[in-house]
Amino acid sequence: VPPHHTRPGSTSSQAHGTGGSQSQGGFTQPQGPLSQLHGFSSQSQSQSTSSSSTGTAPTSSQSSHSSSGTLSSLETVSTQELCSIPEDQEPEEPVPAPWARLWALQDGFSNLDCVNDSYWFGRDKSCEYCFDEPLLKRTDKYRTYSKKHFRIFREMGPKNSYIAYIEDHSGNGTFVNTELVGKGKCRPLSNNSEIALSLCRNKGKFIVI
Repeated sequence: VPPHHTRPGSTSSQAHGTGGSQSQGGFTQPQGPLSQLHGFSSQSQSQSTSSSSTGTAPTSSQSSHSSSGTLSSLETVSTQELCSIPEDQEPEEPVPAPWARLWALQDGFSNLDCVNDSYWFGRDKSCEYCFDEPLLKRTDKYRTYSKKHFRIFREMGPKNSYIAYIEDHSGNGTFVNTELVGKGKCRPLSNNSEIALSLCRNKGKFIVI
């Protein structure tokens, strides 16, 4: 083969190698099917073979057409990936951490994580913590509980720190560590405080942690 026919072939081979490096650089993490990648390679090889068989170097219009085909392939894959993401999906809001936990010491009462700033406790359905468990209703002390027996809430104290309080609204009394709070009165709560209903030794207690 004459030497002047060898250089265009090598130039075509270099152009083909450059086109292959552009396609690999665009696919940082290939996610398309293998058939798409093979199809792209075979198209480049067919253009290179055609250029070698004619013995002429590819023109600038053919090179730009090959480049536009490469960009078109990249845009198609990118568009498919974007369409797979739901547009109306909203990030989940983080669940607020409880500022206090109440642990029940008797069957019929359930534990409570305090997230809101205020909670009512009693037999009334409007209370955030309602005494409506069937097991609790069968006890002798159930009728001694008021419809709105007590309230636990928190307020901002000194140095931007919260203080938890209990407020008694019962007819038969609310006790903290066996001491009567008194109807209409409040007292602060500390860690491991024991809350009793109606009787200071009533086992229907809560422990504030």
